[in-house]
Amino acid sequence: MRKIVVFCFLLTLITTSVSGRNMIDSLLLKLDEVVADRGVFLQEKEQQIAEIKEKQKKASSNEERYGLYGELFEVYKNYQMDSALFVANARIKTAEMIDNPRYQLISSMNLAEVMIGTGMYKEAFDLLDNQSREIQTIDVLTYRYHLYHSLYVLMMDYSISEKQKEEYKQLSVQYKDSILSVLSDDQIGWHMVSTTRLLAENRTEEALEMGLACYSRFGVSNQSIAMSAYTLAEVCRQMGNREEEKKYLAISALGDLRGAVKEYISLRDLALMLYEDGDIARAYDYTKCAMEDAIFCNARLRALEISQILPIINESYDLKMQREKDRLASLLGVISLLSLFLMGALLYIYKQLKALSVTRKRLKQSNSDLEIFNANLNKLNRELSESNLVKEEYIGYVFSMCSAYIDKMEDFRKKTNRKLRAGQIEELLRNTSSSSLVSDELKEFHLSFDTIFLKLYPTFIDEFNSLLLPEEAVVPREGDLLTPELRIFALVRLGISDSAKIADFLHYSTQTVYNYRLKVRNKSRLPKDEFSDAVNRIGRIVM
Repeated sequence: MRKIVVFCFLLTLITTSVSGRNMIDSLLLKLDEVVADRGVFLQEKEQQIAEIKEKQKKASSNEERYGLYGELFEVYKNYQMDSALFVANARIKTAEMIDNPRYQLISSMNLAEVMIGTGMYKEAFDLLDNQSREIQTIDVLTYRYHLYHSLYVLMMDYSISEKQKEEYKQLSVQYKDSILSVLSDDQIGWHMVSTTRLLAENRTEEALEMGLACYSRFGVSNQSIAMSAYTLAEVCRQMGNREEEKKYLAISALGDLRGAVKEYISLRDLALMLYEDGDIARAYDYTKCAMEDAIFCNARLRALEISQILPIINESYDLKMQREKDRLASLLGVISLLSLFLMGALLYIYKQLKALSVTRKRLKQSNSDLEIFNANLNKLNRELSESNLVKEEYIGYVFSMCSAYIDKMEDFRKKTNRKLRAGQIEELLRNTSSSSLVSDELKEFHLSFDTIFLKLYPTFIDEFNSLLLPEEAVVPREGDLLTPELRIFALVRLGISDSAKIADFLHYSTQTVYNYRLKVRNKSRLPKDEFSDAVNRIGRIVM
């Protein structure tokens, strides 16, 4: 059965090495939090102490007071040695007042336990050796064996001579046997002592089996978890399994710190392992925490042990910090150079953006000028198109009129020739003396002009009247296309603005043209200087 358990354990280690690594990392992260927040657990411990002291104040008998001193001693013995010493002495006095030999014996062993914790080994031996052996109850024997066992284990650890070390080891093993002889196998102490007993005999597989059983069965409270996990860590250390040792040391340290224990070993051992693994910062923090707790507890032995490794870790920590500072200085230098480069790049980009902005403004202005130019060009094209169309229309009109005049002149010549041959000179004189011929031709000319112009500008009359006051609208008479006023300003629309030229074209007098233009401008809704320009914008040519 034992071999099966060990085999399963080893198989688990092999198949879950990655998850085990992750578990250790998680435990260390949790331990970091607990180390940082251990003041919370300290408050809980102080609250527990305050409650016991409050009960003491209300105690009605020495018997009750003695029991409360026992509770207070259990809290103080791994928390604050000075207070534990005071409580042990007070408990001895209370036991003497009760006059109970068993109480007196246990109280004096409380005092011996404090002496062991403060490194007073000789005083502890003297006190234990001088005690009466008449009382042989299980609790007394267990306590006495435990104290002797602790003394010999400590003396073995601090012996220089190998011979003495072996002697103390054998004595510690004997007291292990003594403890096992009085404990039952349903107690955590029996399992832990059995584990260390097997370990002392190098029966590591059996020790592992016993340690795992103890951990799984009794690992419920912070104290029992810390104790059983530390025992398993010792087993893993002897088996050479560093990762598992580290894991159980972390679990044990968590139990100690959560229970506000100030006198412990697990965190110090874990710090040393982390230091060896190169985790200097965490090793420094854990060692510093262990030293602070040892000083708080006045556990001089633990403080001495920690003081031996603290300078090494502290020096490494300082060296690491110096390297970090050097690295940080290098990074700051690189960052400074990059910052300068970035500032230069930003300045260059700013200048480029500024130049681009100027270029965009120029381009925008150029586009605006181009739009204006295009608009003027389009206007000019429209005017040219209009001018060309007007020219085409009027050239055609002129050629048609000239052809008609040639035909009329030919007809007049023939009529005149016939009358001269016939001797009708008086009739001929009468026909040529009349002005009706010119008048008729002028009417026909005006009609042709009006027809062609309104063909080009069909909305001229309406748009022209829109420039005048409503009551001053110019309306042609029935049968006429344009009035003289409209005809004059039609020529203005065609670009002929000189009154003399208009008079010659329409066969009006210059004064008549001037009077018509003045009369119409007086009827205008616009200022006089804007009227001519408005007339020039009238109408559109039907293309």
